[in-house]
Amino acid sequence: MISPASKPAQTSAPTSSFPGERTAHNTETTFPKDGDDVVTPSFSDASRAATGGRAATDRVYDFSFWCAYASNTLVSIAATLLCRYADFVSFLGGDEFHLGWIVGVGMVGSLVARFAVGRGIDRYGAKTVWVIATYGTIAACLVHLWITDYRSPWIYAARVTYVLMLATVYSSSLTLMSARAPRGRLAEVIGIFGSAGFAGVILGAPLADWLFSGAVPTRQLMDEMFLIAAGLCALSLPLTWVVPAGNESQTATSSAEAANRGRRRKARAEPILATLRRYSPGPLIAIGIVAGAALNIPQTFLPRYVAGFEQNVISSFFVVYALTAIVVRAVLLRSLQRFGLERIIIGGMGLLTLAFLLFLPVGGPVGLLLPGFVFGLGHAILFPAIVGLGSGAFPKRHRGLATTLMLAVLDTGLFLGAPIVGALLRAAEHWALPRYPTMFFSIAVVLLAADGLYARFYRRRKRRRQSRLPMTAAVPTPARPIPLTQPSASVAAESFGPEPAKIASLSTDAQPAEPVGLPG
Repeated sequence: MISPASKPAQTSAPTSSFPGERTAHNTETTFPKDGDDVVTPSFSDASRAATGGRAATDRVYDFSFWCAYASNTLVSIAATLLCRYADFVSFLGGDEFHLGWIVGVGMVGSLVARFAVGRGIDRYGAKTVWVIATYGTIAACLVHLWITDYRSPWIYAARVTYVLMLATVYSSSLTLMSARAPRGRLAEVIGIFGSAGFAGVILGAPLADWLFSGAVPTRQLMDEMFLIAAGLCALSLPLTWVVPAGNESQTATSSAEAANRGRRRKARAEPILATLRRYSPGPLIAIGIVAGAALNIPQTFLPRYVAGFEQNVISSFFVVYALTAIVVRAVLLRSLQRFGLERIIIGGMGLLTLAFLLFLPVGGPVGLLLPGFVFGLGHAILFPAIVGLGSGAFPKRHRGLATTLMLAVLDTGLFLGAPIVGALLRAAEHWALPRYPTMFFSIAVVLLAADGLYARFYRRRKRRRQSRLPMTAAVPTPARPIPLTQPSASVAAESFGPEPAKIASLSTDAQPAEPVGLPG
């Protein structure tokens, strides 16, 4: 028997990490920094690497994964049905200005509590938080049955509770499921599991149109909307119970219970604000806020926009939008990752800009098909890129907090954007301008400016990374063939970790299963 002391030290192969992950890139033995988690991304031979990659993939997409997927789909159907919340506010006597404030203020409680939710996921386990949040979502839907005035503080409290519970469902479920992902496949798992939200949109938008088609808004109709939403969330609970609370590849669990307790003590000992200051990627947070505002505008204001059409139909936009996003994530997402997550973010913001410009000539439900298609393209690539890149900036013991931070960044966009858009619509009416075309054009201009600033930051950081390459790289060396399957140092340096030494990888099969935390 070989004693532990006699085993040779394992060295990292010259490989690079997946976008959004933090790994060392060195051909020598790598020692973790103080406070970081120990990650050894190499195997002794190629056969073991390939076998480990296939086994990790099999563990991700098993029966419990699809139960969780179905559970999130049911909750997403309920959330899509409540995109008719604008009609509820209108029935109570409010307009888009009041809607913007109700939706925006509704994000305050979510933003304040999200970080406690992230720490709760890290400490108590994602499944426990997931189940509790589902019950909370049901309760928040039912509270609306007793709200009769858009000026009442109860509508704000109910909205805060609903948004907080729904966000917690997405945070905890994605953290639990993406924790199974092999190292280097975080964005892929985020995209696949997040497509449950799009499946909910495909089913929920026609349900909303059917419920409101040809019907004069009444109190009974509004109550039916909230009752159906609460019932769908209740149906998701049995599927949630099927999902195991954890296994050996999840962040909240370790192969050794002592190591698990040590990690939790360390997570408790490090203050949240200190953790955020140490790891938060500033420019990514800024672009995430802008993207969050843009991604949520159709869900909030589109029902009031189409109310002026002859047919009050929103499904023509949302179904095409969701179908496009599902196809892109299933077919193209993994191949797009070779371009790097920051380039994907730049392209996704450009697509959102184009989508808002395509709203300008719309005059009926059929005209919503093209904006829905482009919007679906942008959302499909933008959301997993932002969340994956931001989550990868944190060590794995803080992945629950990291996930919650990036989702809170997107929520901040809605918190700031909804009241601004509502005020913009009221101002356009005051100045005798076409309300919604003015709003769509203004949002497109803001998106274009933000995208340009982020692209400029990316180019400047890329130049700084290249200037920091070691001087030995410029020393002439004997000519030798360059393997086509291995990215060069210059290409790898364009990838997206928070530090130049943390390189992004195109290789996935050679990475061991790595617990990572992460909606959508």
